[in-house]
Amino acid sequence: MKFYKIDITHKSIFDQYFAEFEPEIADLTFTNLFMWAPFYDIHFTEEDGFLLIMAKPYNQPPFLHGPVGNDLDKLPIVIKKARRYFESEGYNFMIKRASKKTVDMLSACKMEFKSIFERDLSDYVYKVEDLVNLKGKKYHAKKNHINKFLRLYSGRYEWKKVDEEIVRLCWDFECEWYEKRNGKEDIGLTFEKMAIERAIRNFDKLSYEGMVIFIDGKIKAFTFGEPLNKNTVVIHIEKADPDVEGLYAFINQKFLAEFWQNFEFVNREEDLGKEGIRKAKMSYHPFKFAEKFTILFD
Repeated sequence: MKFYKIDITHKSIFDQYFAEFEPEIADLTFTNLFMWAPFYDIHFTEEDGFLLIMAKPYNQPPFLHGPVGNDLDKLPIVIKKARRYFESEGYNFMIKRASKKTVDMLSACKMEFKSIFERDLSDYVYKVEDLVNLKGKKYHAKKNHINKFLRLYSGRYEWKKVDEEIVRLCWDFECEWYEKRNGKEDIGLTFEKMAIERAIRNFDKLSYEGMVIFIDGKIKAFTFGEPLNKNTVVIHIEKADPDVEGLYAFINQKFLAEFWQNFEFVNREEDLGKEGIRKAKMSYHPFKFAEKFTILFD
């Protein structure tokens, strides 16, 4: 078994496996894996009809993502081969960020394993219509934020679809945002900046759509997303000037309304256990979670 470092030329391989597998978690898009490769050091191989994705994250032990494939007869064989590879390299074998689908498949194969639910890594999933319409008392505060933005910036803002010219402006804005947040002092923001740069530099080769908000002719927010499966869109990135009141709420709603109303669900990824991010994501009242698990074998 030989693993290969992910690069942009491998996109068609990943896309084919993901299309057949119908993933539920945000991790399993080529865009996500490619843009975050500097942090996770992503490698992959194909084995017996499965796509195996290995991560060697910064300052953390290596792990295998849930195998991407649907052949239950071959899954135990693939797991054994992957385990042998990990052990031959001196790594403890584990599967992390595994979806409920992966857990169910392993159970169906009668494999012996222990699954540990990872709340901090599980993705927030909302109904698109809920975040577009914002009906009811529970969304009253969100509507107020948007209305305030519209009052303050009526006639001064415009939105545009990201294209090869506009995407370069997103990079300029990201650099400004990073400096405002003193990103050099935060390793997480530094890796995020690297991820965004990879996505922007490869805009013409990746599959995401994007929206930007201009105020007085200057970019003040951008967001990127793409289909995750047949009924779910995933939002990879959402950045806005924190000094512009209501802008985050506005671009959240506007992007879905203009681009993704033909999808039932939107996956807005995980909170990583960070209190501020969790509070923000919970304030939108998730419909469900795309649960993730760590899987250990005896």
